[in-house]
Amino acid sequence: MDARGQIQTQTETTETDPMTEAKDAFMTLRGLAFTVEWRRFPWTYGADVDRALIGPPYLGYVSLGLKDETHWGYQSRDGRTWRYVPRDHVAQLVREVCNEFAGFTPPLPRRK
Repeated sequence: MDARGQIQTQTETTETDPMTEAKDAFMTLRGLAFTVEWRRFPWTYGADVDRALIGPPYLGYVSLGLKDETHWGYQSRDGRTWRYVPRDHVAQLVREVCNEFAGFTPPLPRRK
């Protein structure tokens, strides 16, 4: 019970996991299944890794990370810049990632 004497449900007392929320948004809005893996991002230090959402082959296996629990970050298609979307703008994240990576195939590694 809360201070007003009302019964709280499980969803009111616990905050949703941002990874689950974004994963569900991609599935609901675009029908794309993402997986959760461990990845290294520019905001991780040393041997640290963070949880990441990894996109399907259709999106070139794009990896999305949560920077400082406030912004979603992903590397742009050119591989040079990082793009950030506020955590609570999940629909915008889905739209931007799909617009940029739809049908993208990452280049093969260069050999000397």
